[in-house]
Amino acid sequence: MEKKQPVDYIIVGQGLAGTLLSYFLLLENQRVVVLDYPHEGRSSNVASGLVTPVTGRRIAKSWRFEELSRFAKQTYLSLGADLGVEIWHERSIVRALHSVFEENEWTRRSGYPEFQAFMNDAPDLSDIKGKIQPPHAWGELLNCAQVAMPLLVETWRASLLGLGIFFEENIDYQQIKEENGRVIYGQWSAKKLVFCEGAKAVQNPYFKHLPFLVTKGEVLIVRIPGLPAQRILKHKLFLVPLGNSLFWVGSTSHYEFEGASPSTGARVWLLKEVEKTLMVPYEVVGHLAGIRPTVSDLRPFLGVHQEHANLSIFNGLGTKGALLGPFFAKQMTEYLLGRSELEFEVDIARFENDNRSGHFFSK
Repeated sequence: MEKKQPVDYIIVGQGLAGTLLSYFLLLENQRVVVLDYPHEGRSSNVASGLVTPVTGRRIAKSWRFEELSRFAKQTYLSLGADLGVEIWHERSIVRALHSVFEENEWTRRSGYPEFQAFMNDAPDLSDIKGKIQPPHAWGELLNCAQVAMPLLVETWRASLLGLGIFFEENIDYQQIKEENGRVIYGQWSAKKLVFCEGAKAVQNPYFKHLPFLVTKGEVLIVRIPGLPAQRILKHKLFLVPLGNSLFWVGSTSHYEFEGASPSTGARVWLLKEVEKTLMVPYEVVGHLAGIRPTVSDLRPFLGVHQEHANLSIFNGLGTKGALLGPFFAKQMTEYLLGRSELEFEVDIARFENDNRSGHFFSK
């Protein structure tokens, strides 16, 4: 019998989830290998990486924002220092309020004590005057951040390659074996295999039963000379600065879609919204699409398979992945090392299978 190389963990997928989990496991001196195969529609390659305290039309507070953002900042700054790149960018977001109702809701929320540190009713607009179509009113979100997610994933992959522990491989689920309390795959024998596959999890025979609601998002990369790059703008769309007069502009969100490639329909819609927003010349230099691993209850998926104790999942970071990822990657690491339990809100055990119907119900 071929002798297998012993490792502690095999991580499948190296988007944001796989990047952060492998980072924390390596900090614990665990023997890790990461398997990943580049595929169209990876959300980590397209994501804006926004970390925001307040979101949505209802101006809702982000879940556990203070705690999660504090840990996220610490993690991304440490990772950036290790990799020699700048990943964490502190920003504010100048947000358009398009109606009297939105303005009143903003004013009402900004008066709440838990919102006051994050909302400015009178932002300085001198740098965007004459460049952005004026809405009914403006507000500004403070203490936000922008994570350079594609740069993080790319530079971490190069680091893993340098360590000789990254392998470009498309996982073959049929080749996963469990023997003597370990999981066997390819040339390795591990304590556990952890799936961090993003939206590909819907094809995973071990975890496809989880209630994923994958969505497709499309964005434009637009050159807008003269538009200030210190703040993020939210008008008809988000305009997120990337440097060199380039902006991430988007995004769409569709639960029903055909394929992972950028679509003509989305491009047309995005361009119409750009026209409604900008008062200055621009140039479209890119059109990207990504498939997000969204979850029905907007909480990540962490845990171990009920019947296969060597198989685990860390997934479902969704649209708030930049905020949620570091804290729950650390929690998953502590759980894998046997130091703590998972919080019920993120444990996949919160879903129980009713074998009579095949449906999952939240406890």
